[in-house]
Amino acid sequence: MQTYAYFPGCSLETSAKEYDTSTRAVFDKLGIGLKEVPDWSCCGSSQAHKVDRDMAAAIAGRNLVLASEIGDIVAPCASCFMSLKEAAVELEHDSEIRDTLKENGLEYLPGSVRVISTVEAAHNALEKGMFEGKITKPLKNLKVASYYGCLLVRPPKIAQFDDVENPMSMDRLMEAAGATPVKWSHKTECCGNAYIMVDKDMTLNLVRNILNAAVSAGADVVAAACPLCHMNLVMRQPYMMQKYGLKSEIPIVYFSQLLGTALNADEQDLDIDGEVMRLINKRRQEANEVKEVG
Repeated sequence: MQTYAYFPGCSLETSAKEYDTSTRAVFDKLGIGLKEVPDWSCCGSSQAHKVDRDMAAAIAGRNLVLASEIGDIVAPCASCFMSLKEAAVELEHDSEIRDTLKENGLEYLPGSVRVISTVEAAHNALEKGMFEGKITKPLKNLKVASYYGCLLVRPPKIAQFDDVENPMSMDRLMEAAGATPVKWSHKTECCGNAYIMVDKDMTLNLVRNILNAAVSAGADVVAAACPLCHMNLVMRQPYMMQKYGLKSEIPIVYFSQLLGTALNADEQDLDIDGEVMRLINKRRQEANEVKEVG
C-alpha cells in the first residue's frame, strides 16, 4: 500500500477539523496510507518568511526531515503546502540553511522528500485508476465550482503542479465523483484572507467577486482546498449579503468532503452541513427522475 507522510498543520487540528477527517477518510477509501509526521510543528506559514527567510526555511525544513523517514509529504492546507514546498526548494540549493538544521541535529538530504498538496495526491490516484469501482454514491447533477485559490498552483516554479491560469485537477476529481464541474472565471483568484486586518473592504470585494462568479456560472456549491480560503468565503457571506447584496448565498465545502460522499465514507468523518447534504440528495433525485422519464 502506498503511504504518504501526512502534515495536518495547525488549521486542521482546530478550525478545519472536517478537512482533516474527510481527507483521511478519502485516502482510506482509496487504499492510500497517511502516516502523520511524528512530532510535527507549525511550518511558519504565513508570517515567518516576512521576519527571517532563512529561519522560515529551517522551521519548515524540520518537518521535511521528519517526513523523509516516511516518504513524500502531503499537506492539505494550501498555505502549509506552499511553505513546505518553498522550504524544499531553498534547501535543495542553500547549504547554509541545511547547515542551520544540521546544527540542531537534523540533516536534510536534497531530493529526499517531495511536497504535494492533497489535490495533487488525489489526482495522482485518479490517474492511476484508484477511483475505479469505488464511487458508489455519485454526486449526480451537482454543479461544482472548483476553487483553487492563489497558492495551489502559484508561483508555478515552486508549485510545479497543474496549469497556472486554468487548473483542472480538482475539476477532474469532481467529474470522477459524478458531479458536473462548471466553467467559471475566478477559480484561481485570491480571496484576500491575509489582508482582512489591513484592508477589510478590499478583502470583502475580492470575496464578493468570487462568490458572484460562482453563482453566475450556475454552481450549486464551491469546492475549496484551503482552510483559510474556506473560512474566508464562509464567514464573510452573511455580512456581505447585508452590505453588498450578493446575488445569492452559496455553500462552501472542502473538495475532500464531496469526494468522501461519492466514495460513501462515514458521514461522521465527512461532517458535511445538513443543508448541503439535502442539496446533494435533491440533485441526485432530480437526475434519477430525468433518467426515469427518458
